[in-house]
Amino acid sequence: MSSLKADIKNTSMPINEKQDILIGRALELGLRVYSIKAADILVENRVRLKCEYGCRGYGKRLSCPPHVMDVDEFRKTLTEYSNALLLIEEHDMSNEPDILKAWSHLRREAFHKMLELEFLAFRQGFTYAQLLRPGACNECDICAEKCRKPEFRRFPPEAAGINVGKIMDMVGETLVFCDASVIKCIGILLLE
Repeated sequence: MSSLKADIKNTSMPINEKQDILIGRALELGLRVYSIKAADILVENRVRLKCEYGCRGYGKRLSCPPHVMDVDEFRKTLTEYSNALLLIEEHDMSNEPDILKAWSHLRREAFHKMLELEFLAFRQGFTYAQLLRPGACNECDICAEKCRKPEFRRFPPEAAGINVGKIMDMVGETLVFCDASVIKCIGILLLE
């Protein structure tokens, strides 16, 4: 735990100590966190296909397809990263009457926690740290033609073709779609 007390502006410390600080902060924020190799992040065209032909929000948010980089471009960009943190915030929804309303609120809260980690990573010297957010951006009720809050604009892993289910399996977590009793807000923080 002593690495958590390190000066966060000291970027000369080894990468693993910097990552330990990020992990410690994620735990303090109530997130489960797993360190994974960027090369182990599976990117599949079929995941993006589900966005395009299955999501009622397709094209409505500037953080979602078709307004974000395509799968092949992301696949190339991903090779420029060495590590990532899988971030999970889980919520019991068994007593929630309106799960869609709850999802909107919970993913925004989880996103802000995860974004704090991206900012911390940048200050730690991870210059190109990039968060892939839980769910579509919902900072505004409706997206304008041009993003009004570009500092918050991040896209979800699925928009880039990341198979989140397989990553969850890889770390021993479960992801069950259509289980209204549990919401898992999942983000990925890419680190170079």
